[in-house]
Amino acid sequence: MQNLGICHKCNQVVPARHETREGRVYLVKDCTECGATEALVSSDARRWQEKRDICGYDEEKAASCSLACTNCNHGKAPSLVFLDVTNRCNMNCPICLANVQAMGFRFDPPMAYFEKVFETLGRMKPRPKIQLFGGEPTVRNDLIDIVKLAKKHGLSARVVTNGIRLADEDYCKRLLATGTQLMFAFDGRDPEIYRKIRNSAASLDKKLAALENVRKHRRSKVTIMCCAGLGVNDDKMDDMIRFCHDGRDYIAALDLIPLVETWGPEGVDAGNTTIDDVERMIRDALPGVDFIPAGLLYQLENLQKTFNVGRLTFGGAHPNCESATALVSDGKAYRPASHYLKGSLTDAVRAAAALDLAMGKKFKTSVVARLFGRKGRQLVMGAALLGLVRRHVNFREVFGSNAAFKTVRVLWGLARGEKMKHLLRRHTQCHGILRIIVLPFEEPMNIESVRLVECPASFAYEHPETNDIRLMPVCAWPYNKDDILRATTQRYGVQTSESVAAPQSS
Repeated sequence: MQNLGICHKCNQVVPARHETREGRVYLVKDCTECGATEALVSSDARRWQEKRDICGYDEEKAASCSLACTNCNHGKAPSLVFLDVTNRCNMNCPICLANVQAMGFRFDPPMAYFEKVFETLGRMKPRPKIQLFGGEPTVRNDLIDIVKLAKKHGLSARVVTNGIRLADEDYCKRLLATGTQLMFAFDGRDPEIYRKIRNSAASLDKKLAALENVRKHRRSKVTIMCCAGLGVNDDKMDDMIRFCHDGRDYIAALDLIPLVETWGPEGVDAGNTTIDDVERMIRDALPGVDFIPAGLLYQLENLQKTFNVGRLTFGGAHPNCESATALVSDGKAYRPASHYLKGSLTDAVRAAAALDLAMGKKFKTSVVARLFGRKGRQLVMGAALLGLVRRHVNFREVFGSNAAFKTVRVLWGLARGEKMKHLLRRHTQCHGILRIIVLPFEEPMNIESVRLVECPASFAYEHPETNDIRLMPVCAWPYNKDDILRATTQRYGVQTSESVAAPQSS
């Protein structure tokens, strides 16, 4: 099936193709009524193609779909499911299309709606991680009850928040007491950033106060979610990395969301930003950083199963979607992962993927693996990993003295099921890891069907006609959500003022 996209003018599904001009890649949509429209999808054509080559991706052989998402229940078993809980917000940033002002109606479904959604998701095997989305989830006074309801159905729910209400220490403490994790929107420490894209320079002080409350009352580490834009904070990423290192006791990851131009006539002082632009921002801030397509990690299937790593959130993503890297603390600052390798992170991960494929075949013939089950497979895999480590790891930087002995201790610890972070702190000079994901939320202008088929992340919703709970790839949601959520509002109504907090001044 041919790749498809959305016409900018009539909003219909039309054939789509890629064009490379002056080192950039455009998604061109050919509409019989409106002519050709296009969207920039990469500012670096070489890097765009390199990601495809790394993953062995051939678009001519890739599966496509109809983009008729409301007529389909996304067939890919998701590792991550988003759920809109409201479209009300206490900031209403002009770059956002998921609020009352942009959508033209209020979405605040009652608890019965969430009971139905969670009951369906709780029956999935394996159960996905849940992200409570908005709008701003914390404007609902019953958010804590929603989190607890998810837990009742065996679901782990993270809250995606701008953090403003968490400046109230009592509220922050009560929310974190549920055990929920946080995706905390924080774009940097310069007030000018918030003036440019959020019309609220004063919100920075509340965010910083909220983060201190989170640090004080957290039960798990948080993920910082940063909107990264050219002309906004591209020259502030070095400070963002320092901020994450200073807070490494409570910050586990940094998600960078490219700023896509969606704003209306009021305008935003920012430039349209691609995934490759964001990667370049981080490389400029910390030379030596090497990003890999996040979907490449999905090829480490045998490694994950053998050592019970669990499902990777973005495993299987399209090569030109999410990209990932890791920074490693030496106790003073974060360094690129490549600092501890003999070559690049890409080379090491590709070698690990090749090893993983070979191990899948070896497990079938190895006497040790067949006789001793999982423990046997761990021994066989551990021995193979030792060779991989010797070829790719810079032992002097990682272990210092007694490198061989410490390497064996780490691998033996992994085989016994110990956590990597504890092993690193005990036996190496690596004192912590910051995971970085470039996480695009595609808008209708740059949706393409070939990127949706294997998408590991979905939105959950109630179908307007059948009323059953369905899934839709994340990047197709902005194109469909208004009609769906309007129908849901008509079916359920909205919560009363007692259940939904009034917007707070930002």
